Amino acid sequence: MRINLSLITAGIIAVVAVGWIVSGQFGDQPATAANQGTDDMAATGEAGHAVTRVRVRASTAEPYVATIRVTGQTAASRIISLRSRTEGTIVSLGAQKGAAVKTGQVLVRLGQEDLPARMENAEARIRQRQVEYDAAQKLAKRGFQAETKRAAAEAELTAAQTELARIQILLNHTVIQAPFAAVLDQRPVELGDALRKGDPVAVLLDLDPLLVTAHVSEDDFLKLSVGQAAIGRLLNGQELKGSIRYIAVAGDPATRTFKVEMAFPNPGYAIVQGISAVLELPMPTVNSHSFSAALLTIDDDGRLGIKSVGIDNKVAFHPVNIVGGTAEKVQVSGLPEQVDIITVGQDFVSAGDIVDPVREDQAQTSGTKTGETKTGETKTSGAKP
Repeated sequence: MRINLSLITAGIIAVVAVGWIVSGQFGDQPATAANQGTDDMAATGEAGHAVTRVRVRASTAEPYVATIRVTGQTAASRIISLRSRTEGTIVSLGAQKGAAVKTGQVLVRLGQEDLPARMENAEARIRQRQVEYDAAQKLAKRGFQAETKRAAAEAELTAAQTELARIQILLNHTVIQAPFAAVLDQRPVELGDALRKGDPVAVLLDLDPLLVTAHVSEDDFLKLSVGQAAIGRLLNGQELKGSIRYIAVAGDPATRTFKVEMAFPNPGYAIVQGISAVLELPMPTVNSHSFSAALLTIDDDGRLGIKSVGIDNKVAFHPVNIVGGTAEKVQVSGLPEQVDIITVGQDFVSAGDIVDPVREDQAQTSGTKTGETKTGETKTSGAKP
């Protein structure tokens, strides 16, 4: 079962903090079976000092890929609203709502009204102005006409050409086409509607590639980069593989989170916009140890960590960072590659204490009974299994 890493960390710290406070209240009491209620055993060393028997487990670091998980939803990679760029009445429609359209496909066609006639007139005017300009140019070269006459004829020709170009643009605007392959999500017009310049005509969604958008915390934001591999997981378990294409450079001031977009291929538009999804962002592989969160403790400086026993049977405290986990176990970094962690009795010993460690496998095979008092030599082997 996957759970949010921040929730794991908060819960662990709360539980460990309570245990730390409680242990402080009773830390001065003798470490006997009557007041501890644990499997620890008191022993007397060669120097006559009491030592605490603790149970230890050998732990070896293993590669672990921590994953940031945040809830988001699918979204189109592009959304555009097409509007009429000229006035006219709709004379034909090229696609229905919800249909997939190709680049350049006609969506709406407007009536051309008098534009074809105006174009013929503009073309005829250009021919006339061209003849006038050619004549003025010849006369000016021979000195029979002032240069100003030739310049005026040239200006008239340019004006006629400009008018023709303007009419051609208006004719082009009577045909509204899809600028890219997409899905026609909305078409708020029907055949016969009279449009004014600027009226909405259609909304297109580009669903290939499709996005999974989510918001991450400030801490997680610093760990991400554009192009990083990512996974989107739908509620039905379907896995979507892609990469981060966008990370916001400004956080939401209300929530202090940053928007992240993962893009993934969606041929045939099999997945649509607005589906809930979990965005999984794998972090770089780290070496970590896995154990129950109940083994974590807090030192006098308020640091979260784990206690271990060294080769001289001396207790050491190791601050750790929680990099992942489940409801049953946590994954932590910050420990040596191999370490003997204390699994029973960690709340009754401190860093620097000499203890009598008993390995879990030895305790099970030998049937060692805890809660008893022992005298004799202190065990000092501490050898690795």
